[in-house]
Amino acid sequence: MNRTRRITAALLATAALAAPSALASTAEARPVKPVKTVKAQTKQLLKDIAGKDKRLARMATSNAVEGLADDAEAQVVSNVTDARTALADLATTVEAADSTVDTRAARKELRSFRVENFRIVVNVVKKVEGLEEAAAADPEAVMHLTAAEAAALEITATSTKADIRAVRAHVRAALAELDGVTA
Repeated sequence: MNRTRRITAALLATAALAAPSALASTAEARPVKPVKTVKAQTKQLLKDIAGKDKRLARMATSNAVEGLADDAEAQVVSNVTDARTALADLATTVEAADSTVDTRAARKELRSFRVENFRIVVNVVKKVEGLEEAAAADPEAVMHLTAAEAAALEITATSTKADIRAVRAHVRAALAELDGVTA
């Protein structure tokens, strides 16, 4: 019985000595968990970037943009092209990301990138173009419409909602001026 206990104890001691070295060798061979997370985050970010880029490409060739005046159309298409370039740069940054901090920063930047800003710009410019004839007799309304169009064409994909509110405020002021003249 003592002999069996000694053999068992010797085997357990040998296994205990061998186990840490076996664990260390397998730990070095396996990839670290965050690498998978970064890779998954990178894949999803690249998908999101591609989706926004596709929406921008459609916007640049849409009938709404092509229906604008030539100078306004050129400016909107230029802004969309700049936004697509910024997205391509962001995609390059995401592909080079090697930590979750990098992917989180890229996600935050992508969240602040709003494609719908360009749709708002197109709508405002169309409205301004529609009101120009009615406002021709009122210099105050013309001033507001000119300011609204200039501010709208300065809107980018990363512009804030406050910038858009300022543009719409100019349009409302022009409409109020026109309503005051007709009343």
